[in-house]
Amino acid sequence: MQHSSNEQPTAAGTPSILAVYDRLASRIRVSMREDELLHLFAGAIREIYPDLMVCFRLLQPGRAGLALVYATGRLRPGARDRLRVVPDGPDAAAMLERSGIEACDRYEPVFQDACGGVDVPLHDGNEVFGILNVEWARPWVPDTAARTVLRTLAAQIATALRDARLVAESIHLRDYLAKLIDHANAPILVIDSGRRIAVFNRFMEGLTGHPRETVGGLDAATLIHEGDRARFLAALAAAQGGKAVSGVEVRIPRRDRADAARISFNLASFVGPDGETMDAVMAVGQDLTEIRRLQEQVIHAEKLATIGQLAAGVVHEINNPLTSISVHADYLHKLVDRGDRQQELTYVGRIREAADRILRFTRDLMAFARPAGDEPDLVDVREVVERAAAFCEHVIGAAGARVERSFDPAPRVYGVHGQIQQVFINLITNACHAMSGVDRERVLTLAVADNGDGRVRVEIGDTGIGIPPEIRDCVFEPFFTTKTQGKGTGLGLSIVRNIVENHHAEIAFTSEPGRGSVFTILFWAT
Repeated sequence: MQHSSNEQPTAAGTPSILAVYDRLASRIRVSMREDELLHLFAGAIREIYPDLMVCFRLLQPGRAGLALVYATGRLRPGARDRLRVVPDGPDAAAMLERSGIEACDRYEPVFQDACGGVDVPLHDGNEVFGILNVEWARPWVPDTAARTVLRTLAAQIATALRDARLVAESIHLRDYLAKLIDHANAPILVIDSGRRIAVFNRFMEGLTGHPRETVGGLDAATLIHEGDRARFLAALAAAQGGKAVSGVEVRIPRRDRADAARISFNLASFVGPDGETMDAVMAVGQDLTEIRRLQEQVIHAEKLATIGQLAAGVVHEINNPLTSISVHADYLHKLVDRGDRQQELTYVGRIREAADRILRFTRDLMAFARPAGDEPDLVDVREVVERAAAFCEHVIGAAGARVERSFDPAPRVYGVHGQIQQVFINLITNACHAMSGVDRERVLTLAVADNGDGRVRVEIGDTGIGIPPEIRDCVFEPFFTTKTQGKGTGLGLSIVRNIVENHHAEIAFTSEPGRGSVFTILFWAT
């Protein structure tokens, strides 16, 4: 702080400084704008010293230049932007220099009618917010008490400005973050510690058809399809415990529509200022509705292609029992003529067996051919593998393969029955094709076992030609095939991997050229 002039005017009628301080403290609000704060403090200074002129020049936060100028009189030309202060010491000079304020040896007035004045940097010890200039038109030398008053007020101004800027920045960041979340091109939920929905952004609103005003404060579980709630709540609990959880796919029923939105959520808890984990969780999702619809269409198309490839087997499976029915019906007709009741019953039984075989096969065929529903359920993997092998019986026979089964006790898995069956049919078909033409014993191995780590292991192996090392990285790629034209679409293994990953399972294979391959799938048990 520096002053000029050596004469001192009278200050009669000056109000109690403590009273001014009290009124000032009662009026300050952190929500005030900076110009409101400056007006308040300028009034306080002039209430104590009525004849003084007051000028505040605030700096741009983090940048060079002025942000705001507040003055109670006319400024001298060029003085507004001339940022010069007489520092109190070398430390003050260094702090001023970092803020773009020039140090000078004597005070330079900023008001046109001033004959002297003092300058006080507005700072909190770390950051300089601006400069306070107090000037007088009549000669006056501020005493120690006056200097103390001005320094105290300057410190209060700096504190008020710092708090106001912090609050303004917090409000700006809050509003900015709220707008980012609300306008993000992704479904976003924020769920509080009581599982209530705190944020439901516009994307979620448009995707699900649920207006935000109807879901705010609801239990988040009520939005989730009943079949997916347990899995979602388990992921939510893990996220509330500080663990990041990804790839939680759930269905959210749409309002006024029969279908459901398919969303894959990544969940993470909020972290407090001290690094502590908070119970609130943000769930950022990816809309998979259209992707899943297209995948289901591709899967269904591949099913039909598989049926086409197995057409010879279909004819064989139906033709044999039909022949049996025809032959035994002829015999039965003759026996009826002869009155041989015992033989009649025998042939009737054989006709019923053949008819049942047709019914079973056509029922399985229709179940496999129809579009797979997306309702997951508990699945006995051993039973599905066995049915897939029965469906591929003609393909196995055409390859001249012997089937070796190894089905150990294993828990059930959670998944879509038809899709899991399609995985096994594709793998068994590929294994049989790999063994066609091999000049050694052809063995198809089907194995199911408890993997011992909470997963069920399924292995489908063959003694075929094996997979060459140079194409192993490509076998799961769409449209990649080593079969001749008309023998395959190149989508089989790609769809297999897609179905497996959608079930949060893993698929891998080992292969030795000339000796065969083994495909292994690991499903999480219930």
